Amino acid sequence: MDKDIKPTGQEVKPAKKDNRPLKVGFLPTAMDTYYQRVLAGVKEEIDKRGGDGTIQLLVQAPSSQSATDDQIRTMEAWINDGVDAIAVALYNEGALLPSIRRATEAGIPIFLFNSPVADNPYYVSDIGYDQSDGGRAQAQWLVDTYGDKEVKLGILEGLPGPHTSQRMKGFNEVISKHPNFKIVAQQPAGWVRAQGLSVTENMFTANPDIEVLVALYDEMALGGLQALKAKGLNGKVAIVGYENMKEANDAILTGDFAATVDTGAKEEGRNIIRAVDEFVMKGTALPKKIFVAPKTYDAKNIKTFDQNDYVYVQQK
Repeated sequence: MDKDIKPTGQEVKPAKKDNRPLKVGFLPTAMDTYYQRVLAGVKEEIDKRGGDGTIQLLVQAPSSQSATDDQIRTMEAWINDGVDAIAVALYNEGALLPSIRRATEAGIPIFLFNSPVADNPYYVSDIGYDQSDGGRAQAQWLVDTYGDKEVKLGILEGLPGPHTSQRMKGFNEVISKHPNFKIVAQQPAGWVRAQGLSVTENMFTANPDIEVLVALYDEMALGGLQALKAKGLNGKVAIVGYENMKEANDAILTGDFAATVDTGAKEEGRNIIRAVDEFVMKGTALPKKIFVAPKTYDAKNIKTFDQNDYVYVQQK
């Protein structure tokens, strides 16, 4: 998202609800390490507002990143149960749109998170970060690190869809201005480690002169690391990840990763509950975007990262 988004007038209007506890649904695309961090932030912010007696959290995760039917079934069940708000991460926006419309018609506000929005007039706020900014941060690290040196890149993309396209859009916006960087291989690896491993093996068999492996998610990058170790290239090929997973963070400390981009997963979770508090408990209108800025970590600053960001810490 490169510009501010105006309200459409089709969103649920803010209304102060007095029933307690509020029932709030939390529906990621899958319960991977990223969404575990988001959920930790959600739980901590609920603690600060009185815990389960104030907000009852309903958590349901699909069986895989692309299991949109699971999300639809959960959405429909929550709509029928009359929950007070739903926070949902989108993989297939078009498939979820009828359910989002039904929820809105039922007076249930929809908060999106970690979702590049294409065309959806019903959501109240999109909570997360600019996916393109994450890609820009990866590319900018390369520019800052390598300068004018000629560098050959291999790219591990995620599943086809808005997350991949937005991240690559930001990456290409920066890297296209620096012709010394050559993308010699670019393949999808499904967001998962096993595919990151197999795709990297094939990529380096065909292109053994790749100097930097860029992954649009750390899980794929960690698979790539396994492949590079097997080929004896560990330490010879720089790995630039995306998400700052705990294992990626550790890999920077050991020198196995060069860098990763943190997109504020736990803060995203806090912002979900802050938005619910403002919109549903206080009846206050919200902006369409509630974003945090991505931050790049490498060997120079990795020790400044708070390791508690990876876990739920009970709040008083």
